[in-house]
Amino acid sequence: MLSSWILVQVALLVVVCLIKASTGSHVLSVTQFQTSTCADRQSPGIFCSDCNTVAVCVKIGTVWETFWVEACNTAEGMYCNEFEGGCSTTIGACNPGGEGAFECNTPGVFPDPFNCRLYHMCFQNGNNPVAINMDCGGAAFSPATGDCSLPLNDTICMQPQFNCSIVGQMDAWPGNSNIYYICAAEMVNGNRVLRPRLYRCPANQMFQNGQCVQRDWSNGTYECERPGLFIDPSHCRYYYSCNADLVATRLPCPDGTYFNGNTLSCVLGDC
Repeated sequence: MLSSWILVQVALLVVVCLIKASTGSHVLSVTQFQTSTCADRQSPGIFCSDCNTVAVCVKIGTVWETFWVEACNTAEGMYCNEFEGGCSTTIGACNPGGEGAFECNTPGVFPDPFNCRLYHMCFQNGNNPVAINMDCGGAAFSPATGDCSLPLNDTICMQPQFNCSIVGQMDAWPGNSNIYYICAAEMVNGNRVLRPRLYRCPANQMFQNGQCVQRDWSNGTYECERPGLFIDPSHCRYYYSCNADLVATRLPCPDGTYFNGNTLSCVLGDC
């Protein structure tokens, strides 16, 4: 019992450290899903004020105001779905079930499959997995860097990042091939639904063709010391993205640009 208690305290200490490292990130709940507010979001557009209500955020002066635009008929299986832009029967963060919707299968940090602002920190407390659910507020979670560094108009907020058309379908998670998902079938209110379950490969491995394989370090091994973006010393057009598990992904800048170590971004020009 004592060792389990100590593990939980260590997990919470890690959360505190990550909160300090990720501006705007805060704990939503432990093993429970909740929605954010316009004050948290600080960005215009549609969002779910709760699982039954669709709202939009509008900035008036210096205050972010919430305007409710649609009430979902849950008796007919309609729930708020930000991807769908309103009430929908499509599977999402609120459907099926909001309570503890994210299922921890392996330890690590995971993006929420249905809400780009949320991410989940999974720990093992004895034999019980614990999910600490985090909200980026006015930003989106980046699976590549493991922090709240993407704008809410990024692609990950505009379209689903997984495809579950058949049970057992699997693939690497976009932006971080150390994470993968497997589509599982569940019965919800008498209906069979498919939803992704997220897992992680061991450190320095990636998910490819249905298995975790050693990463290709043909360009040299990069050892991550902390999460973030780092210049590739061997080639100016490349950089390394280190996620929260200190796993590096080597990425190229677009043609005609190079990676600027001061701005930590790809900029026009030659190096």
